[in-house]
Amino acid sequence: MSGLSLANVFDAPILSPPRAKDLFILGSGSSVNELTHGHFQHISGNESIGINFWFFNDFVPNLFSFDAGRLEPNEQEQGRLSLVTLGGLFNRKSILDARPKVLYLRPHASDQDFLFPIAKDLQSVAWVSGRANMISLTEAGLEGDIRVMLRRLTHRDLPGAVLPDNGSSVVRLIFLGLSQGYRKIVLTGVDLDSRPHFWMNDIYAERYPEYVKLFPAPDDKLHGTAEARGRPLGNLEFLVLLDRIMREEKVGQLFVGSPSSRLSGLLSPYSWPESAN
Repeated sequence: MSGLSLANVFDAPILSPPRAKDLFILGSGSSVNELTHGHFQHISGNESIGINFWFFNDFVPNLFSFDAGRLEPNEQEQGRLSLVTLGGLFNRKSILDARPKVLYLRPHASDQDFLFPIAKDLQSVAWVSGRANMISLTEAGLEGDIRVMLRRLTHRDLPGAVLPDNGSSVVRLIFLGLSQGYRKIVLTGVDLDSRPHFWMNDIYAERYPEYVKLFPAPDDKLHGTAEARGRPLGNLEFLVLLDRIMREEKVGQLFVGSPSSRLSGLLSPYSWPESAN
């Protein structure tokens, strides 16, 4: 991880100061293709984080967040080749000119070679953070964990290089936003359903065929983080619980920016301006 700084999520300038801005967390759900030019104009006037392969989209967020997935030994060579190929798409002129910041999830020691490749020009505005999964095995225990985490976060009484986790990038980035002073956090393209990623749309398949073909065909299964799988709650239920506790603790609120997301009806809808429609 040479050249990258260890994040302090309270003090590092990972996000711009809030100054009455909203924070948009941009996921990979199919609903991204429902966003209009007006939506993106509004997002550009606020703060935004694009998760993992968001860079297929033309909109350049303020921050890109990359996870380093674990690969089996027989997958590593193909993994390296795929990263090099995808790095060519990320490191295009429109992105480099915008000079976004980058936050990596700290990889396992053996996986450092699989950090997403970014241009040297961006390494000075790139950080690495760790994660800590919540350990409770019941919903009641998890609620207590979240409440303690939020109270300690308010007093900056958490390790600065570690973000709480529930097996999901979205959860870590919500805690990042709260740590950096944001109180209104909008989940956009966080669909948690069985529809394909937004870049599997014909528009992207025609524009970037060599990149889209690196991803497996849609299988009509729910998003992987939607299932509990060893955790008391899947991501959908966790986000609803987190939102309720955030509001009760008066530290912020989650909103859903995509009417077709599975979160719609469970989180408050974001009030887009008329100009966005």
